[in-house]
Amino acid sequence: MSKKTSLAVLFLAALVLLAGSAAAATAADPLPSPSPSLSLAAAPAALVCGTTVKLTARVGLPQAPLTLSRMRAGESAYTVIATATADASGVATWTMRPQMTTTYRVDYAGGAGGAAAQADAQATVAPRVKLLQTAPDRLFAGRDASLQLQVAPAHPGASVELQQWDRATKAWVTQRTLTLGDASTVKTAWSAAQVGTYRLRARMEADATHAAGDSVALAVHVFDPRNPYGVPTGPAHFIVVDRSQYRLYYMEHGILQKVFDCVLGRPSLPTPLGHFRIYAKDPHMSGPYGPRRMRYLGAYAIHGTDEPWLLGRFPRNYSHGCTRLSDAHILWLFSRVTVGTPVWNVP
Repeated sequence: MSKKTSLAVLFLAALVLLAGSAAAATAADPLPSPSPSLSLAAAPAALVCGTTVKLTARVGLPQAPLTLSRMRAGESAYTVIATATADASGVATWTMRPQMTTTYRVDYAGGAGGAAAQADAQATVAPRVKLLQTAPDRLFAGRDASLQLQVAPAHPGASVELQQWDRATKAWVTQRTLTLGDASTVKTAWSAAQVGTYRLRARMEADATHAAGDSVALAVHVFDPRNPYGVPTGPAHFIVVDRSQYRLYYMEHGILQKVFDCVLGRPSLPTPLGHFRIYAKDPHMSGPYGPRRMRYLGAYAIHGTDEPWLLGRFPRNYSHGCTRLSDAHILWLFSRVTVGTPVWNVP
């Protein structure tokens, strides 16, 4: 055998040995499986206590088994709360109603399709703050309105701010800071010296378990006592019928002149709500209409009565929908009101 032939044989033998070693190494130490593409999203990411958040896990493997855990604010470990199997697109969803700021984690334990993986997402939760005007129904300048603040979940002893919108600075200004009671509520009074519409809200600053929370802005209408329904000052004559009070208010240029008790529609035939105008005046009436009638909507009218004793009762819901006054009052009103006079029937 020549020298060249011997070298060639030795080279081939070396290649065979190397190939065998590589194959043995591969069989003994397989390459690790790649981690799947796993993500978790919370929508919305910021919410108010009592509302829901949708958690969407996306994994690069169809039918992959997934585990959902949570860790609430103030906790140091995750707690398993749900499991799911990804659909054919590799997606799984859960709907949760967190009571406080919570971090969610989804885990894939690993398997033939890939190595173990995990992802997390946070739902930032604000408390539900409510601001209510409990009394009176109609607030006049210089009088107090009764307000109540409520917070959920319960935060007894926590501080809540009552704020008012400042039109000049276009910012919320804190009026006072209040402390929630054991029921997570607190009452306070508020007043304004000037007529107009004011915007109020309650605000609770962020704490260890919740983001800052604001109530929906509350519009408080402050009326002039001489114009309790805020009617425009332009019309020379104006009529307001208040169904809850069973009273008719007569105003001139926005200033209250007279208040009359009236009978209104029975429950099955209620006096209609809305803004109308007197379109006809009938000066010669009798019987159930009394001496005068003023129509404002079809057959609906303001007129007298042949049952005056009903005006001494309360509630006074006996008519077919019309507004009945005593005969003396309809005579007085008829002599002043003109066709075209606005009529507001309010709740």
